[in-house]
Formats: sequence, structure tokens, C-alpha cells
Amino acid sequence: MTARAAVLDKDDRTPITERITKALDSLPTLPLVALKLGELIHSRNTSMKQVVELLQSDPSLSAKLLRLVNSAYFGIPGGVSDIARAVPFVGFNTLYQLALSISVLQTLTAKGGRRFDPKQLWLHSLTVGTAGKVLAEEAKLADPGSLFTAGLLHDIGKIALAKVDPESFLNAFDLAELEGVPMIEAERRCGLPTHDRLGARLAKQWRFPTSLSSPIELHHDIERPEVRGRLALAQRRPAEAIALSDLLAHRIAKATGAPTDDGEQPDGVVAMLEDLGVSERRLEGYRDKTLKALDNSRAFIQLIESMT
Repeated sequence: MTARAAVLDKDDRTPITERITKALDSLPTLPLVALKLGELIHSRNTSMKQVVELLQSDPSLSAKLLRLVNSAYFGIPGGVSDIARAVPFVGFNTLYQLALSISVLQTLTAKGGRRFDPKQLWLHSLTVGTAGKVLAEEAKLADPGSLFTAGLLHDIGKIALAKVDPESFLNAFDLAELEGVPMIEAERRCGLPTHDRLGARLAKQWRFPTSLSSPIELHHDIERPEVRGRLALAQRRPAEAIALSDLLAHRIAKATGAPTDDGEQPDGVVAMLEDLGVSERRLEGYRDKTLKALDNSRAFIQLIESMT
């Protein structure tokens, strides 16, 4: 985490921030198996046997993982019947990201209503994740699957706010709709901690790896040169990829008439494209590839939702 996330408690001690922070801290922790799996995945000495045994210790999670691994999203010929057989096809890291996605969606179930439908937010996040995976593959970034998960989870701060303080969230949501401003601007005007900062706090609380926590925290700030300049490559490039994928997702939403609260081109988009070795023209080409890939992605997220 950067210093910016750490100052949430020190510099913003307003009553509303104190209340939201306290509510955020009271959210359930992720399942122990998901947390332990993260530790195993990021240890150099982990064996396949350890991962399989850990997952098998939670039959419910194992069954859900198998359903996902056997979905059209992965397209494994003939499917697999147990976790041990799934590992060679999808790998340790993908299994961890699947377990994490299931756990987060189960923990952050926010109620909708006439004014706000959480499914629209998850659909946007799904589009960002799909675009992130396409961008990673085309730009030859490491671990495209990780970019899919980062995109899927990049706005968890919004869902968390909707869950712990629905009234404050809806005030910001209504302001964004009424004045046509990005949600992050509406949050600021309402005196709320912004969703990127709330997401960063959750990512730290739930021990996310840098490949996920960095895009969650920085997908708005990464356009600023002073932010990019102080980040290591491992933090900077995933955050840039998700910021660009977020932009692409908003453009797709506008083109298809779907609800969106943003879509303006960030000031630093040219620098981010150059850093990733991608041209503006190629970025536009990724929009079509993202739309084609979304069908499988929608089926994937619907399958996860059916498990929560």
C-alpha cells in the first residue's frame, strides 16, 4: 500500500469518515482458506499437494471452484472431476483468484433498490476485467488472468460503501446522476472517503497481493505523473492497465446505452499507453475484442453470483 491509503484515518477524521471506517472494519474477514491460499500461492516453497489439500479442506469452496473451472470461460475439453486435475489446466494463481472472487462477492452483497442496482456495477467491473485481460494479452503483460480479477474487484470500495452506509452511498450516487459527474467526484462533494481509498483499505485488510491491491487503490490516481513516477513497475503497469480498461468500459457503456458515470479521457492516458507499449488506435481495437469476450465473461460472473 502507498502512503495515500494509510492517511485515510489520519487526515480525514470527520464524523462521517469515522463512521464509515468503523463499519468497514466490522465487515467479515474473507474465509480462512482463501487467506491461507493467498499465502501459499505467494510462497516459493509451495507444492501442488499443499494447495490441493488446503482447497479440499473446504468442500463447499472446492465444489464452487470446480463449477467455474468446468465453465465455458475456461473451455477445458471433457472437464475435470477434482481440484488436483484442475491445477495443470488453470494453475495455482488462477485458482487463488477464483477463490478470492467468490469470497469477495459473498462478503460484499449490497442491497439494491429503485435508484441503484448493484448488478450494473458488477457488470461494469466485469467489463473492466474482460478489457484488462484483453489488454494484458495484446500488450504481452504478465498474467492476464490477474488483470481480469483486478478489473472485477477494482470498484469494491463502491460496493463496500453501499453495504455499510447505503444512505451516504445513495446521496453520492444521486449527485453523480443529477450533475453528470464521475462517482469519485460526487463522493468528494458529499464529504465521503472515496471508493478507491475504501477499496485500498479493504485490500489491505484482506491481504490482497500487490497485483490486485495496486489497481484497486490507484485506478484513478495513476494518470498523475507524480504517482506513476514513484511506483515500481510491478505496481505501475497493472494500475495503468486497469485505468485504461476502466476508460474502455465506460466508452463501451456509452456506445451501448448502458448506465455510466464517467468516460472522459484521463489526462495521463497517452503516457500510460506509451508505458504499456500500446497505441490509442490499438486501444480502440481492444473495444471490439472486449465485446466479443464479454459473453463468456457474463456467464462466468452469473455462475459466481449463483453461488453467493
